Amino acid sequence: FQAYNPRGMEDFEAKYKLLTDKGFDVKKVQDNGNSLYHLAVAKNDLGLLKRIEPLKIDVNLKNKEGYTALHKAAMTAKETELMKYLVSIGAKKDVTTDFKETPYDLATENEFLSKNKISIDFLK
Repeated sequence: FQAYNPRGMEDFEAKYKLLTDKGFDVKKVQDNGNSLYHLAVAKNDLGLLKRIEPLKIDVNLKNKEGYTALHKAAMTAKETELMKYLVSIGAKKDVTTDFKETPYDLATENEFLSKNKISIDFLK
């Protein structure tokens, strides 16, 4: 997924097919517990999130830091599109981190969202 670039979707699809044809399990989490959803959130790309959804990976999986993809998105978001999409495919808004923080709690601490008065009420 590190090679993913929205403008190079054909290359990405070819690499993806090659890896899966060779038996690579794209659903397997990384050593740090990150799923493809965590990686897609880090890329901040809705198209990539939509590409992952048909794989039926658990969108509520926590990584070793105790964060779901929605938690990560809430901390790093510059807009709400990714978070709303994650919620629409089943990301739970009430899952807490190891510090008992919900995605809403983390989004309220996101300086960009608060500074720009971006509504996060949908996370309540």
